[in-house]
Amino acid sequence: MTTIATSDDSAQIVVRATTSRRAIRRRRRRWAVLTLLFPAGWVVACDLLRRHDHVATFDLPHLFGYFGTVLASLVFWALLLFLAARRRGFVPRVAQGLFLTLYTLSVGVQSGFHHFYNIYLSHDAQIYARSVPQALIGYLPLWDAGVSLRLLGTAILGVAILVVARQVLRPRGWTRRVLTVLLLPVLIGMTQIPASYRMWQSSTPDVIYFHGLVSLAKEQLRLTNLAPEVRVQRRQVERVPKLTARPARRRNVLFILQESLRYDVSCNVPGENEDCATPFSGRALPKRIPFHQLRANAATTAISVSNLWSGVPSTESLETLLSVPLLWDYAHAAGYNGAYWTSQNVMFGSMRLYVQDLPMTHRAYGTNLDPTAHYDAGANDGLLSDWVIRAWDTLEEPFFAVVHYSNVHFPYVYDKEHAPFQPDAFDKAPSKNEEFLNYYRNVVYLSDRAVGRLVEHVRGSDSGSRTVILYTSDHGESFREHWQLGHTSSLYDEEIKVPGFLDAPEGSLGPDEEASVRAASTDFIWHYDYPPTVLDLLGLWDAPELASFRARMIGHPITRRERTTSPVVLSNCSWLWDCGFRNWGMMQGRMKIEAREWDNEFHCFDVLADPFERYNLGEDACAPLPDVARQRIGPMPFQEWPPLKHVEWGAPPPPPAPSAAASTD
Repeated sequence: MTTIATSDDSAQIVVRATTSRRAIRRRRRRWAVLTLLFPAGWVVACDLLRRHDHVATFDLPHLFGYFGTVLASLVFWALLLFLAARRRGFVPRVAQGLFLTLYTLSVGVQSGFHHFYNIYLSHDAQIYARSVPQALIGYLPLWDAGVSLRLLGTAILGVAILVVARQVLRPRGWTRRVLTVLLLPVLIGMTQIPASYRMWQSSTPDVIYFHGLVSLAKEQLRLTNLAPEVRVQRRQVERVPKLTARPARRRNVLFILQESLRYDVSCNVPGENEDCATPFSGRALPKRIPFHQLRANAATTAISVSNLWSGVPSTESLETLLSVPLLWDYAHAAGYNGAYWTSQNVMFGSMRLYVQDLPMTHRAYGTNLDPTAHYDAGANDGLLSDWVIRAWDTLEEPFFAVVHYSNVHFPYVYDKEHAPFQPDAFDKAPSKNEEFLNYYRNVVYLSDRAVGRLVEHVRGSDSGSRTVILYTSDHGESFREHWQLGHTSSLYDEEIKVPGFLDAPEGSLGPDEEASVRAASTDFIWHYDYPPTVLDLLGLWDAPELASFRARMIGHPITRRERTTSPVVLSNCSWLWDCGFRNWGMMQGRMKIEAREWDNEFHCFDVLADPFERYNLGEDACAPLPDVARQRIGPMPFQEWPPLKHVEWGAPPPPPAPSAAASTD
């Protein structure tokens, strides 16, 4: 039987078809909107997943700033994606390349950087970069699976977004033409958006990334001069052959490194001077063997840690300083597990590049402890001790571990509830110097509470009974003794005489080792002696495979009777880290010379007869140190920097000017 369609049926069919087409268009529009929103939405969603606790602390101005960058991110990615959705044409190809490249870099790098450092790659980390290709990926360690998988995953996501966009978006007509014209202004605009990049980071991660790249470009083009020429860079380490450890006793090594701690405020004699500023570590280690004549070879952290961890003179070339192995490299080659825990904010001065690739099983930086870690003073030292205490029992023996504190660095971390030295004041005025020094003592006291808590835990643990603790500070701190405040400005003892000790559980040192360490208590020793000491404690100092590496070290193990008696360089200027102004010196036993860039000659001091270095004995009294220094130190770090006025490097030094035997410096 044949059915004849009526006009009403035809109308219904047309209505249904029209309704269906409208529904399809509505669905496509919804999908188009969702597709355009997705790139920025993914950025924000991932950011909130990582940092919801931190974002919840934003005050109103930072919230407004954050929402502003969310809007900028939305406009930027939606425009690029819309123009990239066309299948043919020059502009779509450019937009596709830009979208995939910029999305993979800004989103993938920030994801990997946050995974590794607990903050985003920003201006602070980019302005010191010397390699633009490495800077584009934030110098990230691609050997870390969490980093490489995040980069790869973001690249795949970017491709998927482009594929979907080409299916659901229809760039045509006046909309496409107008947005094509807007592409260049929007790209330029994205480079001009300010970003919150340090403590708050109250911007979306992609905006922070672009802001950092712009900072890098300005530095490279010399439009700004925010970063000094010489800062540490990523190390390219010489391969250390496989080593066999033969320690005198079964033991681990824990190296505790303090920041900016003077010798004369520390508890240096067990059981005495209880009004000193480091009583907590002292009480926790009552049998420690102190070193009363220990000097740092620099008053600059970056140079000092290089001395302490490599043993190679800081006067070597940058290539050498960035290629020599550090203590972790040697320990790893011998099968030791390694750890580096620090409250230092390693974004400062590109320090992250120096420590990032160390072979270790445990690591934490200041920003891992607290994403708002202060740029100079770092995260709270108490948080560092908490972190290490939680991780301590997971560190498999044998191990070499470093715990590096930070809060004694200016502007200092202070707590009025733990401030026994009064009156105190955070005031640099000359008339308030004693109060400012008391403030500093209280900062040291607070930090030492954290150190004491850590060493108590270590000594109470099972592995603690087999762990030798070596301790020092990277440098000291001056309080107008020779007209300067802080550190890096001179090489007088207030800046380089530092506390140090070794604490060994019963039976962890051999008889000869213990005798040598006790003898070192009053001997002149140097930071350059610490790396050989660590290697000796690990049973590696005599390894024949280490001969070529050992030859470049100038120190000697404190665990052996031979001491470093040859002249040792003191310098706050290095190819690793240039100085605010030039100052250098040299010591041999009790005799020291030092000079700063305005001096015409070296000043000479006998630090035993004149511990406050008030009387310049003249160059002759310290001979041959001045001549040795002129030959060994310069020119450094730049050829156009003459080390002393009227002295040409490589030329014979002028005859010393007549001077009184004890003229005032």
